[in-house]
Amino acid sequence: MRKLNLALVGAGRRGAGAYLPVIAEMSDVFNFVAICDADPATARRFAEQYGVNAYPSVRDLVAQEQVDVAAVVVPSGAHHPISCFLSEHGVHQLVETPIAITLPLADLMIEAARRNGVKLEVAENYYRTPQQRFLSEVIAAGIIGEVARIYRIFHEGGYHGMSILRRRAGADPMAILGISQTTPIVPITDRMQRHHREERWTLGFLDFANGVTALMCYSNVIHARSLGRGQTGISQIDGSAGTIVGEEVYVVPPEELQTGAVARKYTPRRVTAEVDGVKVLQYIELELPDQTIRWENPFRHRPLTEGQVAIADELMSIAQAVLNDTEPEYGAAAGRLDQEMNLAMLESGTSGRRTISFPLTEMTAYERQIHEQYRVEHGHPPEEWEALVEVLFPRR
Repeated sequence: MRKLNLALVGAGRRGAGAYLPVIAEMSDVFNFVAICDADPATARRFAEQYGVNAYPSVRDLVAQEQVDVAAVVVPSGAHHPISCFLSEHGVHQLVETPIAITLPLADLMIEAARRNGVKLEVAENYYRTPQQRFLSEVIAAGIIGEVARIYRIFHEGGYHGMSILRRRAGADPMAILGISQTTPIVPITDRMQRHHREERWTLGFLDFANGVTALMCYSNVIHARSLGRGQTGISQIDGSAGTIVGEEVYVVPPEELQTGAVARKYTPRRVTAEVDGVKVLQYIELELPDQTIRWENPFRHRPLTEGQVAIADELMSIAQAVLNDTEPEYGAAAGRLDQEMNLAMLESGTSGRRTISFPLTEMTAYERQIHEQYRVEHGHPPEEWEALVEVLFPRR
């Protein structure tokens, strides 16, 4: 397999802490050539650690390096200018979530990639975790019957939660009702170095095209796991023949369906092995009375922790799309749809709690507000992406 030249654009906490160790273990797939960060000292520090070149500007990066793929891990407001610039220079991309802060900006990215024949993958990794991959196998095997309702309460939500809800439903969204509340909190800086002065709490109820419904509760402070939020959560999938709570599967023996229908709990087991000193997940297996469901880790031969599997999966998705000239597994259209669901929930919650139907046919008031704040803060309307390539976007 031909190796691809890879550059990391953005070496903040997520870029350095999450991506760099995984990239280093995928040297059979990528030639890691460069790190680009607006802070020259940060770029140099990590570049020296990994033996690659450092650049403070993406313009310098594409001018001096032959880059096939860029992992774009910059602040979300910078996604669209960096992505459009890279597309214009023929660089394929894995862009962090959300794809963009508004749908018009996501459309700029998608069109730039299409026009230049560039593969654009979005780093949505929640459904890619081993647990979620395993649960997909359980649902596909019909263990709990047809999915009817999904609950995701006090877990990470937003576009991440929307991605999981949509995949579990197995259909596109039809409508959403959102309820929102904003309350002050003491000023905090979370574990990702983002600053918060208020909690933006939202409850969303979704209808999907196949009749499945979903309920999600989320806030920025829950997502950050700050101030004690998110200590307990509910993740439940109700089907016509059983339920999944967390990763435990509840099904009723056929002979007991008419005598109380009390379900038996089945807990999957994880099998690990040591690879180069790292405890690596080999597979997750669920033993039922009449069958066994198993999901095998495709990266089980690499020294990657369970938490690193989803990132390796994202990187492999864009590599295979480039090498095989296929579409990425998740892709920009799915990233846009999940952000559309998230924005619709926020719009509903801030506009009289009205039900909003999909697809959105015009820019929401919430997005217009984002664009106006963006113009004031950065000196250019967000659509003028070329003028924003060199703008410093603070990490929040």
